[in-house]
Amino acid sequence: MRRTEREISDPASMQQVLRDATEMYIALNSGETPYVLPVNYVYHNGCIYFHCALEGRKLDLLRADPRIGFSTAVDVRVEKTTTRYRSVCGTGVGELVDDPALKDEVLRVFAARYNAPCVFPVSAEKFACTGIVCIRIETLTGKHSRPGEGPRPVPHFER
Repeated sequence: MRRTEREISDPASMQQVLRDATEMYIALNSGETPYVLPVNYVYHNGCIYFHCALEGRKLDLLRADPRIGFSTAVDVRVEKTTTRYRSVCGTGVGELVDDPALKDEVLRVFAARYNAPCVFPVSAEKFACTGIVCIRIETLTGKHSRPGEGPRPVPHFER
């Protein structure tokens, strides 16, 4: 990391960012270019989970190459010419959750996290058509911009 004074190196602080953020951008390998999309997610038992349909481009790409890049941030605000934030970026391996008990557990965590008006147990029909992807985190880095840090000087370019 170029700006080491902004690095978040404490695992608990990085995990707190994962717990505090409500949306995440994931990147999947589509061949020539990355396929990047936002997902809502939960951080649970050391893994990241998101839900999706059981068919579509996201799962097609995941089945072809399970490697995932991800990024999320909280406390983002612009102050004059600087942006304040806490963020994490990482990589992991994604897989569709097959275990019904884990799937039910994660759906309950989602419902609690997002205050969703879900009824449990979920109907067999809805349960069967809902996919849960688990991202097993392999790398994680964190960065922040602290309040009180002044903006870096903007270089003046003469013509």
